[in-house]
Parts: sequence; structure tokens; C-alpha cells
Amino acid sequence: MMFADDFRKFVYSHAPEKQGDSSQHSGSSKQHYGLSNPTMRGFVQQWAKDHPDLTYEQWQSTLSELYQGDSIDECCLAGFMLGQYKQFRNQLPLAVLDSWIGHMEGWREIDTTCQSNYTAKDLLANWDKWETFLIDLSQRETIQHRRASLVLLVKPVRDSVNEHLITTALANVDRLKHETDKLITKAVSWILRESIKRHRETVHQYVTENRDSLPAIAVREFDRKYQTGKK
Repeated sequence: MMFADDFRKFVYSHAPEKQGDSSQHSGSSKQHYGLSNPTMRGFVQQWAKDHPDLTYEQWQSTLSELYQGDSIDECCLAGFMLGQYKQFRNQLPLAVLDSWIGHMEGWREIDTTCQSNYTAKDLLANWDKWETFLIDLSQRETIQHRRASLVLLVKPVRDSVNEHLITTALANVDRLKHETDKLITKAVSWILRESIKRHRETVHQYVTENRDSLPAIAVREFDRKYQTGKK
């Protein structure tokens, strides 16, 4: 049994009357009903309390249907469901996560799923598979996968001093630093800045040595954060 209709009904019933331009604000061409992140996150938390017997199979099937939905809001709700169920998230085959990323479009959809759901502990517990997966993502033709190869590492490099994480992050940056699309240049800037907290000298040395080949915006934002501690 899948529960995707519960989420769609919530979207339709809570959509603001005035909806913005989805492509302008999220980089996606999908329908955007305009639900805020706190509204969606609150619904997911309450829904989880109301469904204590949800099985892994029901969870995965529900998320798969939401990720294939026609709206940004469905994809974001799926991302919050991924975050809500840690016990299921760490059972999820990376091939399934890969397929879900393939349905995403624009920064908001990608980041809701990839930016904070997986911790350094999650990745390091299965590092051989994660390392291969992250490197592979960075070499894909699809831009959503390439952005995900960086965004999935934002929280881990911010929270952990483990050298495996920063080494892989900078290797992915190096593969993508020549791209000009904002989905990539902003992600490069983001991960370099977030690496300062735990990997200050390592990331500073990398930026110093690659200053001329990195996106200009990434260098500017990194320098500001490195010097002032502010974005």
C-alpha cells in the first residue's frame, strides 16, 4: 500500500491562492503550489506519528511515487520523508537514491533531499559504496546528479574532520569547477565554504592553488567566509 495520495491531498488543500514562478525561485519547470518548508515538515512529522506501523516497503514505494510527481512540492515532501525515517533511510539502496535524484529538477528539489539527510556517520558506515557513488555522480551527464555529488557532502564535511570526506569533496569540486551553470557554481561555493569549519587549512590550500580555475563567485564567497566567518 502506498500513501502518496495523502501527501498530494495535503498539497492541494494547503496551496496558497497566489503561487509564484517556479522556474524563477527553484530552477524547476514543475508546478509549484507554494507550500513552505516548515508547513511541509510539520505535516510529515505529524503523518509519521499517525502511521507508527509503516513498513520499509510502504515507505520506499510512497517516496518513489512522490519523486515521480508533477510538482516541486511532492518532491520536497519526499525529501522530508527521507529525513524523517532514519531507520529506513540507511536501508535504502544507493541505486534507488540515484533513481530518485534522476527525477529532480532545480536546486530546491535536489537540496531538500541531499543537503542534510545523510550525516557523516551514515556515509562513513558504508564508505566504500558511498565513495564510489559520489564519484560516479560527479561524472554524470545529468546536472542534477552532478549537483548532488557536492550537496550530499555539505553536511558531512561541515560536521566531521574525517579526511575521506574532504578528499572526495575536493576531488568532485575539481571535476566540476569549470562548469558555468549556477546549479554547479553555487554548489561548489557552498561546499568550499562549509568545509572551512572542520578542514580550514586543507580547503584554503586547495582554493589558493586553484584560484584561477574555480568559479569566480566561489572564490569570492570562500574568501569572505574564510576571512570574516560570514557568508
